[in-house]
Amino acid sequence: MIEDISVKRWFMGKGRPIHSIEELDSIPLGGTKVSILQVRFESDKNDECDYYCVIEDESKIGAVLAEYFGPKFPKEKLLHAQPLNAEQSNSAFYSKGEFFFKLYRRLQVGEHPEAEIMKHLSQKAAQGLPKIAPDFYGDFSFTKDGETRTLGILEEHIPDAQNAWDLMVRTPNEKTQSGSQNFFADAAFELGRTTAQMHKALKDLEGTPAQAEEVPFDKLIGLLKVNGKDDLVPIIQEKQFLFQRKKEIPERVRDDKHDTSALKPQRIHGDYHLGQLLYKDGKFIVLDFEGEPTRTLEYRRRLRSPAADIAGMLRSFAYASAVRGDKEFEQVTAEAFLQGYSRESGISVQQLKEEASPYVLGKAIYEACYELEFRPDWFWIPEAALKSGL
Repeated sequence: MIEDISVKRWFMGKGRPIHSIEELDSIPLGGTKVSILQVRFESDKNDECDYYCVIEDESKIGAVLAEYFGPKFPKEKLLHAQPLNAEQSNSAFYSKGEFFFKLYRRLQVGEHPEAEIMKHLSQKAAQGLPKIAPDFYGDFSFTKDGETRTLGILEEHIPDAQNAWDLMVRTPNEKTQSGSQNFFADAAFELGRTTAQMHKALKDLEGTPAQAEEVPFDKLIGLLKVNGKDDLVPIIQEKQFLFQRKKEIPERVRDDKHDTSALKPQRIHGDYHLGQLLYKDGKFIVLDFEGEPTRTLEYRRRLRSPAADIAGMLRSFAYASAVRGDKEFEQVTAEAFLQGYSRESGISVQQLKEEASPYVLGKAIYEACYELEFRPDWFWIPEAALKSGL
């Protein structure tokens, strides 16, 4: 009997009536079975399906990894894999200080951006550029009939590191002062430098062609009406009018002789926020280069302005500030972050602000849609931003 995966936390089709779940293929590995399941929904047209990876007996994940990666990585270390209890759209297994394995649940055909980017960054680090991500050990992929699906990646595990969101939200103010130095400003400055180093390392990585960014103004207006927040509709409509008149984001992706932007389209992180970083010994380590999991692989491999990553982090500082209940926190960290990026990249803070501005608005619009759909109790954070002079 095929497992009903619709109840799993990582299943991304919740709320959609399922027509059928069938096993597309399977691989005997490590004394268990790794399967690719095909999920067809009632509303699907043109035979469109979702595909998911399932391991029949996840207690044998160590043996699975040892058999697959064994020739390249010590089997005895892989056998000690244990689950990381923080599942979202994927699952994770690790051995402290040895390795971290991310198992992708929803699968797509094609080159996976995270495997591609991490391999590239490992090569750059080996060539002498700053190391800003864990070492990459390899990808777990399955190919049949000329179609390749990446099922997971194996990378270095960074022990005793703190998640950057926890660092920024849970560190008390009274413990951050050292003379005239502010801990948060120093940390944000270092994060700005790390972000610029990441963008520099990714500049020569190929990707799908740049396109104008899509901002869900109309979707937000619809959600506001459904949720009885009609008073916000005129504000969003005004921002939409100004945004479309200036066409700021479409201009930023033009890469020709008339384009004066300093941040040219290139490969970027694509889903950049404090939760995607670790902090250890005063340095930041960037994680999760897969982009937004609900997007296509083509979209996630797209050349985009680094301003999109910068805007994502600026909005993340705004969220941290709101959770802390500290209005000055956002100003201090955002300014320090831009100063750090400017120091490393040579681009002025003023130009960074100008180029990031439309992306910050776009990110806030996206956040407002997300919160109304999935976390209505958090809507007040992007709502405050949209009511301000953002």
